[in-house]
Amino acid sequence: MSERETASGELGLVQAFVNTVDMVPLKEELTDPNTLKAWLVANGLLDASHPVGESDLKHAIAVREAMRGVIGGNSGYPVYPVALATLNEAAAASRLRMRFAPGGRPRLEPEVSGAVGALGRLVATLYSAMQGQDWERLKLCRSGECRWAFYDRSKNHSSRWCTMASCGNREKARRFRKRERAASSPTPD
Repeated sequence: MSERETASGELGLVQAFVNTVDMVPLKEELTDPNTLKAWLVANGLLDASHPVGESDLKHAIAVREAMRGVIGGNSGYPVYPVALATLNEAAAASRLRMRFAPGGRPRLEPEVSGAVGALGRLVATLYSAMQGQDWERLKLCRSGECRWAFYDRSKNHSSRWCTMASCGNREKARRFRKRERAASSPTPD
């Protein structure tokens, strides 16, 4: 949906990866190893000469959902230990190490290449994005069926839905119907 708010920079890359699946309607971008490879190459995380296999795809989807879980913490959802374990495992598998970039700025870089290294780069990007002042603006839609990662541009950081036009209106209509049913139900004497 074009009206959904997007972040830029590292936060935007994390958001884009998490949003490679749209739950409403269900549309998965990472359908096979080739689509994962294309996404990683297009985002500068993988050299096109590296192969990507089925196990890499499963790992990428697990990392994506773990990232979604961590972002959910910004929306009041609990962050489950399995999400943290998945991210820790991805960091360890890629052997992330702190390195100094030209100019002296520190950054995390994987020592492993290929898809595992690319996923390590995404975990390092998540880490870096979490250190920024805008991290808490990256949220999950409060619609239980949507869970799209969106960037909250509101002044008071109070946005709850990825779009008011779709998810917000749908949730408000649900609450209204529930209240109407409760009001029209006969009360026991």
